[in-house]
Amino acid sequence: MNSESSKRGRLLAGDSANYYGLVFEVFAYGLSPEEVDEVINTLNFFRPEKIEVSNLKEIPEFFFDLVRRQYNGFLIAKWVSSLRTIRNSIVLGILNVDAYVSPLNFIFGIALPELNVATVYVVRLRIGSSKNKLLARIRKEVIHEIGHVFGLRHCQNKSCVMSFSNSLADVDEKDFKMCNAHYAELKKRLPHVGEELLLRSSA
Repeated sequence: MNSESSKRGRLLAGDSANYYGLVFEVFAYGLSPEEVDEVINTLNFFRPEKIEVSNLKEIPEFFFDLVRRQYNGFLIAKWVSSLRTIRNSIVLGILNVDAYVSPLNFIFGIALPELNVATVYVVRLRIGSSKNKLLARIRKEVIHEIGHVFGLRHCQNKSCVMSFSNSLADVDEKDFKMCNAHYAELKKRLPHVGEELLLRSSA
C-alpha cells in the first residue's frame, strides 16, 4: 500500500554544529503546512543531520477501534516504524487522530524506544486552542516523546517538558524545555543538543 502522498527532505545548514548521523523521518497525517513546519523547527533543537518529511494518505482501518472510536496508538507506532526508509533513523509519526493505549482513555503520544519511534496525536491538542497555543502544544509533545526515545523518563518537575500530561491543562502548564537533570541526561546522548531546550530556572 502506498501510504505517502508527498515527500520532501530537509537538509540542515551548519553540519559542524549538528550531531553527525542523527536523522529524523517524519510521517505526518492531516496536518497543515504550518503545523508541519512547527514539527521541523522543533526537531531542529536536537541538531540532526537531516530531517525527512512524508505526508501520509491514509491510516490502515484495522488500527481503528469501532467501539471506542479511537485509534490504537501502540499499533500505529509500530506501523509508522515500519515505514522507515533510512537505517537507524528516529521515526516520528504525527497524526491528526485521537488515540489510546490500554488502560488509558486517551494519549497525546507514545514512544517505543526499542524501535526508535515516537508518535504524537493532535486531535485532542486542538481542543480549546488558538493557533499559537496549538503550535506550542505540538512542540511540547514532540519534544516529550522524542525525549523518551532517547531514554528520558517522566519528571516530577511540572515545568519540565518530560513531566507526564494527564490533561490539556498539564500540557499548557509545562514548558517545552527540560529541567537541569533531564537536559544533562540528554546532553550525554546528544552532545550537540541545543541549549534552547534547557529550562534555566529549574532546580
